[in-house]
Amino acid sequence: MDKDLRHSELYERRFEDGESKSSFLFYVVFLVLIFAVLLFRAYWTENFGGVIVDGSSMRNTLYDGDKLLIRYVEDGKGLERGDVIVVNVGGYEECSGVNGGFLIKRLIATEGDKVKCIDGQIYLWKAGSDGYEAIEEDYDVWYDNKMIGKDENGKIVTGAAAYDFGEYVVGEGEIFFLGDNRHHSCDSRYNQPAGSHLKGKLYKATDVFGVVPEWAIKHSETLEKIFF
Repeated sequence: MDKDLRHSELYERRFEDGESKSSFLFYVVFLVLIFAVLLFRAYWTENFGGVIVDGSSMRNTLYDGDKLLIRYVEDGKGLERGDVIVVNVGGYEECSGVNGGFLIKRLIATEGDKVKCIDGQIYLWKAGSDGYEAIEEDYDVWYDNKMIGKDENGKIVTGAAAYDFGEYVVGEGEIFFLGDNRHHSCDSRYNQPAGSHLKGKLYKATDVFGVVPEWAIKHSETLEKIFF
């Protein structure tokens, strides 16, 4: 009668060794995953946060009550024209009435630029360029069609045609931003009645607390369920 090798000392030793290796591998993978999660958590909390939109100045891009992820900005670095930015205005006495001390707007111009608007069209003279160019705003800018104004000939105009402002020169370390809801936004336009909280000056790049990435806007509903 043949001997059953499953009961041999060699079989039991190999089976036990295989089981030990499997257990060891499981714990190694488990620890690596835990370490990776802790690293990701540390990176995330260091670089990202959240903001809740208060008001309608960014309609139709953002709406009151929207919950969004933001990427923190350090010393105003890495800002790009067109970014949706969160501005910390808590350090300005003129902004003491701003809810939470923050504004969320669209960055239009940066240091060295010139900017103006004619009939709803933004013109930008980028630093180092040769003149003004009309910028193409590929986001959903909103103009109030009930907004009544008059052109230079006294003709009544509405919508985008009723929105304009004169030239602003963006100085060293400064930024110029607007709300996407153009007729209902308090932003950088200090030469316009109720256009800005500040008088005769622009906000600084260092006032920017964070940027709302495009992917955070695009997937805001899904991200809100996960992070809020």
